Amino acid sequence: MDKIKTIIKYLFFLGIGIFLFSRVYKEYDLTGFMVTLKGLKWGWVFLSLIIGLLSHLSRAIRWNMLIEPLGYNSKLYNTYLSVLILYATNLIIPRGGELARCTILSRYEKIPFGKLVGTVVTERATDTLLLLILVVSTIFSQIGVFKQFMENNPAFGQNFGFIFSAWFWILSILIGISSLVAFWKLRYHLKKIKFISKIYDLLFNFFEGIKSIRNLKNPGRYILHSLLIYVFYFLMMYVVFYAYEPTNNLTMLAGLTAFIMGGLAMLMPVQGGIGAWHFMVIETLSIYGLSKVHGQDYALISHTSMSLMILIAGAVSFMLLPILNRKKEPK
Repeated sequence: MDKIKTIIKYLFFLGIGIFLFSRVYKEYDLTGFMVTLKGLKWGWVFLSLIIGLLSHLSRAIRWNMLIEPLGYNSKLYNTYLSVLILYATNLIIPRGGELARCTILSRYEKIPFGKLVGTVVTERATDTLLLLILVVSTIFSQIGVFKQFMENNPAFGQNFGFIFSAWFWILSILIGISSLVAFWKLRYHLKKIKFISKIYDLLFNFFEGIKSIRNLKNPGRYILHSLLIYVFYFLMMYVVFYAYEPTNNLTMLAGLTAFIMGGLAMLMPVQGGIGAWHFMVIETLSIYGLSKVHGQDYALISHTSMSLMILIAGAVSFMLLPILNRKKEPK
């Protein structure tokens, strides 16, 4: 029964992604896009893919730093290839990559699966905190751009436009502080409620994950690689601006805003953010003066190249792992 539910959920979100993509690219001139590809500066696209691979390398190095205190020394190539499989799996099965990479590394490095899952909690807590800081700082530095985005998309604005109200933030802070105080005083009673208990466990794991960074041999290096991951993510998307003539004059700030909006779309449990990512990036770049057609071209070039790179790298990693670990292949 659980397998059937998983398949239904997978097909449901895949359907949403395909629907969104079809809406975004309705009446799109595919012939014109083929002409665009001929005039593309492919060197910038390949540079983008190299940067993407570097971001995954930083993630692998950071993961090894979390594994080391557990008493294991995972070979970097095994960790790196597992990370590449993580991203490839996520393109096919949303959120399935974390289990895949832990399973694979556990197999080849003989590290208990449960301990590896624990390191993922710390990684997720770190990434969530950094993403939150990045999103909030970008929104407040580009508040005019986000307001324009809401105006250009009335339905979206009606649902989320309230976040730009000063009263929303004042009330949110007051309610947040009051809730935390009340929760702390009543925590032993509230934990008996199943729903509240799950929220408590989630918050507890988040803060424990952040606190565990202090126990690393070199927490500064861990933070550096965490920052590098996001820097590389941004550059991977930004350098594609230079590959396409209509976007090569856009500012880095425009790229950062599009990166954040695209990142928010990737939070949807849709395979590879298909459709949602394209919509957010196209609409954001239109605020900076890029026409819809040119935005569609850019989004298709950037997303497709990244996705193909991840799928190919994941497939190659899957084939390389047993070859590189032949001598210690489990019987």
